[in-house]
Amino acid sequence: MEENSTIPKKNRLHALAFLEIGLFEIGFVAVVLFLLFGVLNYFNILPVSDAFPKYLGWLPRQQTKLASQGETLQTKNNPLDYSPVSKPTPQDTFQYDVKKADTLLTQYLKDNIKPEFLPSKIEIKQGLSIDGRTENIKYEFGSQFSSNTDSFSANFHYRENTNDPNDFTIFIQLGNTQEGTLTPSIANSIASSYFNNPYAITSCSTKGTSSSCEEFISENDEKKGYGLIFASDKGKFIPILFTCLVPKTSKDYATQKSCIAL
Repeated sequence: MEENSTIPKKNRLHALAFLEIGLFEIGFVAVVLFLLFGVLNYFNILPVSDAFPKYLGWLPRQQTKLASQGETLQTKNNPLDYSPVSKPTPQDTFQYDVKKADTLLTQYLKDNIKPEFLPSKIEIKQGLSIDGRTENIKYEFGSQFSSNTDSFSANFHYRENTNDPNDFTIFIQLGNTQEGTLTPSIANSIASSYFNNPYAITSCSTKGTSSSCEEFISENDEKKGYGLIFASDKGKFIPILFTCLVPKTSKDYATQKSCIAL
């Protein structure tokens, strides 16, 4: 009877031993799988932290280089929330002639703007847009200055990947012009006050809250225009005088029909 009573105790010990072994194996497998998923996630092979950002977003990730696209992305938990570095483009590698652009835009201003409005030194800046933003556009050059209450903005572009001129533009935001009905006679009067020998403007049009007058002519292997805009933005009256030049070398020469479509 004593031998029979020890049998259940031995069975329980064997069962506990098997249970401990089973738990150890399950734990070992779980740790191995966790490490495996961690490695796969780190190398962006299986990004589980993207699939379960609430629980696994803390897992480390390697920076991913996309050589095929020429971009470097800093990977974050949310795959949609990254800021790619701009990939190199032909315009970044082509060496544009900065000195030539300086000379061309300076001369364009002197040829078109009456000397009393020009500064003693015209400064040209690469990447300066017509609206005053500085951008990483190597073939764009701009100049900005003021005279009394008027603001002048000039812009020049090379044709991409060449040192051939593509277009020239001058915008003048007028400070003392009174709001009213825009007519060709008003446009001609204002244009002749600022520009050297502008074309006679013969027609005007109205669209929405803006009125514009422009004369755009093709001659001597170039297209040239003069005009005036009366615009309204949030109740503010904005008069803008403009001129442009599109040379034969421009990629837009065949299709350009207006300065304000530049």
